Amino acid sequence: MEQRLECDTVRDLLPMYIDNMTSESTNKSIEAHIAQCEECRAVLEQMKQPIPVETAPEVKAFKKYLKKSRMSIFYWIMGVSAFIALLTCFIVNLVIDKQLTWFYIVAGGIATAYIPGYIAINGGRNRILKAMAVLNLCALAFLGVIQVVLYYLMEYGDLWFWKIGLPVAVLWSVILWLSVACYVFLRTNMVLTIGILAALAVPGNYYTNYLSGQYDGLRMYFFSFVSNGLGNTVIAVILLIVGITIQGRKKKNKRSEG
Repeated sequence: MEQRLECDTVRDLLPMYIDNMTSESTNKSIEAHIAQCEECRAVLEQMKQPIPVETAPEVKAFKKYLKKSRMSIFYWIMGVSAFIALLTCFIVNLVIDKQLTWFYIVAGGIATAYIPGYIAINGGRNRILKAMAVLNLCALAFLGVIQVVLYYLMEYGDLWFWKIGLPVAVLWSVILWLSVACYVFLRTNMVLTIGILAALAVPGNYYTNYLSGQYDGLRMYFFSFVSNGLGNTVIAVILLIVGITIQGRKKKNKRSEG
């Protein structure tokens, strides 16, 4: 019973002991007791731990409302800016050309940038992947708009969309989504994912130049490889090696933890 009373006294003094408000003699008595009493020692250690401060529900609700209000203001600013840009291009295009031509290209460019950006912010779960998918579709549609405006409305150039534009766009979309698939389904790390993208970009770059008529015989192929493809290949190999090393270490750590 005396030991219990002594423990209660010590525990009453512990808050002042932690704040250095007790005398030297009291400190010695408390420390002597703690050295022998495991329960009081545990209470002391618990008192020394920082107390977690929980955010009140009202504060959380206000922060959520404030964040939503800021995003709403951001959307309004972006929307108004896009509207002013479109209206300006609309008026200028009509005044100069007496018809709407390049205005459609400007409108397509703004839509291609604005719609995926909106989805990236408000798309919910997997919003980045959704934004990328929408960006792919918008980019293809944008290329089509450029082709129609240049060839049919402005009578400039030739029909390049089906021969060059669409194949190149589809090629790079496949390259991008293969890299994303590795990251999502194979759970590759970011370095390895970028390495895969860089490796796929090497043949993609050659095929793009081939479709655009950049190569004229084997000499141009060799010159392009030395000046461009060789550097890209070296970078891709380095990224792949580093990424595979990181991936292997993560698997080894998981096995050791398991």
